[in-house]
Amino acid sequence: MRDHWLQLARHSPLGIVLDLDGTLVPFAPTPAEARPGPELLEQLDGLAAMPGVILVVASGRGRADLDAMFAGSERTCLFAEHGGWRRDRSGWQPSADVVTPSGIDELASALESVAAGHPGSLVERKDHALAIHARAVAAPGKAAWRGDVEAVLGPWLAAHPGHSRLDGAEVIEVRPSWMRKSLAVDWLRRRAAADLRIVALGDDVTDEDTFGALGLADEAVRVGPGAGRETEARWSLVGPAEAVAFLAWLAAVRGGAEPPPAALPVSLRQAPCVDDCRPSRFDLLAVSNRLPNLRSPTLPRDERRRNVGGLVAALEPALAARRGLWLGWSGRDAEGGSPGAVRLDEESRPAMAWVDFPREWHDRYYNGFCNRVLWPLLHTFPSRVQFFDEDWEAYRRANQAFAAAAFELVGADTPIWVHDYHLLLVARGLRRLGHRGPVGLFLHVPFPGPDVFDLVPWAEQLLDGMLDFDLLGFHTPGYAENFLQCAGRLIPSDVVGGELVHRGHRVRVGSFPIGIIPESFQDAPEPDEPDDIEELFGAIAPARLVLGVDRLDYTKGIPERLHAFGRLLERYPEWRGRACLVQVSVPSREDVPEYAEQRKLVELAVSRINGDFSDGRWIPVRYQYRSYRPHQLARLYRAAHVGYVTPLRDGMNLVAKEYVAAQDPADPGVLLLSRFAGAAVELRDAVLTNPWHVGGMAGDLDRALRMPREERVERHGRLARVVERSNAISWARDFICALEACRTDG
Repeated sequence: MRDHWLQLARHSPLGIVLDLDGTLVPFAPTPAEARPGPELLEQLDGLAAMPGVILVVASGRGRADLDAMFAGSERTCLFAEHGGWRRDRSGWQPSADVVTPSGIDELASALESVAAGHPGSLVERKDHALAIHARAVAAPGKAAWRGDVEAVLGPWLAAHPGHSRLDGAEVIEVRPSWMRKSLAVDWLRRRAAADLRIVALGDDVTDEDTFGALGLADEAVRVGPGAGRETEARWSLVGPAEAVAFLAWLAAVRGGAEPPPAALPVSLRQAPCVDDCRPSRFDLLAVSNRLPNLRSPTLPRDERRRNVGGLVAALEPALAARRGLWLGWSGRDAEGGSPGAVRLDEESRPAMAWVDFPREWHDRYYNGFCNRVLWPLLHTFPSRVQFFDEDWEAYRRANQAFAAAAFELVGADTPIWVHDYHLLLVARGLRRLGHRGPVGLFLHVPFPGPDVFDLVPWAEQLLDGMLDFDLLGFHTPGYAENFLQCAGRLIPSDVVGGELVHRGHRVRVGSFPIGIIPESFQDAPEPDEPDDIEELFGAIAPARLVLGVDRLDYTKGIPERLHAFGRLLERYPEWRGRACLVQVSVPSREDVPEYAEQRKLVELAVSRINGDFSDGRWIPVRYQYRSYRPHQLARLYRAAHVGYVTPLRDGMNLVAKEYVAAQDPADPGVLLLSRFAGAAVELRDAVLTNPWHVGGMAGDLDRALRMPREERVERHGRLARVVERSNAISWARDFICALEACRTDG
């Protein structure tokens, strides 16, 4: 941490943005009593005079007040009235053309009446804004004071939409909406070189827009306790005395002297949480967007619909083996615009907790940012990406809600394992709340290179949030390397081996290929279950079965797969009547237009192939728009001569591993696998194909159908050993061990 601050302190150009009240000087009963003394003014003036330093004091005070305080400090730039006025070498000037609303005088008069009824209250009139203070109001009367102020402000603000309210420490201010302290950051960036770095210090919510405007190379320091308040800052100092000491340390470092002993800002990762001794009944918390039961967890268990994804099979045993809890969305809408309360079912196995979502979040966060931005982009389909500011805001709010729910459920030191692209900002929210324990993220999808990821307007914020995790896991070394390249190019970080150092915090990055439980795909069928699988086999016989099993998703390459099968029948007519493609498409995201369009494309391709090649007795393609139970899938896998697994891009693809696990070792089928599935890194003995090349895939399919038994047995033996060795249990164990080895080292 010290090395990080030394590097920042020595950087040129360096911008320093400082709040005044509560940051440089302690609060006093009235604003007039809170003033910087001669020693502090001399210290600030000396720092502002250093080469490569631009010093700004950005305050809510009026310009006349600041001008009087800093009369002899021409080198210090001043921003008054939360950015409404700026003083630099050329004197005072407004930050924008402002017309004072006609009703501001009436508002001031009304608030004066409120202040008169609450001894100690004070109205401060500025050029374009006003504030009403409660610093000297007796504690028992502050609730009544606030109620009276609210009664005046509410109607006035409704009638003056160009103004907004800002709640600070013991003060409520009304100002033009464009006025904000972050204008100081904008001014610094226009004035300085492109490699400017900024450190900003502030104590309350009025400084948050400054913190939020900083870049990834900059640092925000919250001064004072700030307990219970979310903040964009990543560091904290105890109070004004420590802030002044830190500025002295900065000056000493830049002056080339041996830095004096000083308390550097503390990472909020290390700051005590509000309830430091919260007990935890759980040793591990897993967080995913959805719980494994997609209907409400309050329903009887036999009425819940099971999720068909690979995460369930992999994670449930890991949580069951320890005191684990799984948190996710319930699948239900919350009333109003906020998430529902966290609810807990400790009787389920594993134990589950859930929250309801506002309908807007489902539209904006899930269907919006997750499925219109992150899903296509991470799979390298940039033409399908759609950017909306409202979707990004919903994504941020949903991630914060997940973080708050997680923080409520477990102790401050409990390891938390977050899953997938829906929750890239959860660690950031947890750190703001005070969680100290290790937090890891496993990404179940691919991760693209910098040129693709940088298309996201909020790429830096996403990467910055991801680097609040202690451990980042990917399916393959290639995806991990892509992330390291993005971090190295787009944000200021040091990449050493498989680790990143960012803002003094070490982040471990590694590959953890997810697996399956192989034995489950050799299970016998359940008794007394309708045997529609046998009916399907009877309709296909005696043709060889080529099997595709996928969620209906454009990344799976189902139309391309169908076209390649059609090309096979064109080029190799001997397979007509002797091969049949069964394509199982599991319904997915049916309320998203892009997926409805995909279904139409698939059905059109099926109709064309069957129309061109059916002969009355033989139908080339049997399309199954449905899901099957695991043991039914195992029977389909075992009967298939070719496992046709050809996604255009996929994080792992567990169907490939399931197909291998289900085979008869004495007479196995052939796995035809896309080179662009994560599974291809491990399953090198599959027939690897390029799903973007329809003709080439048709040739590879012909090769797979013709492969002799001896070669099939040899290849399958090597594939089976990989699947057995890298299974779901070992994947979860390895990630959890790596996560618990992490320490939040600030």
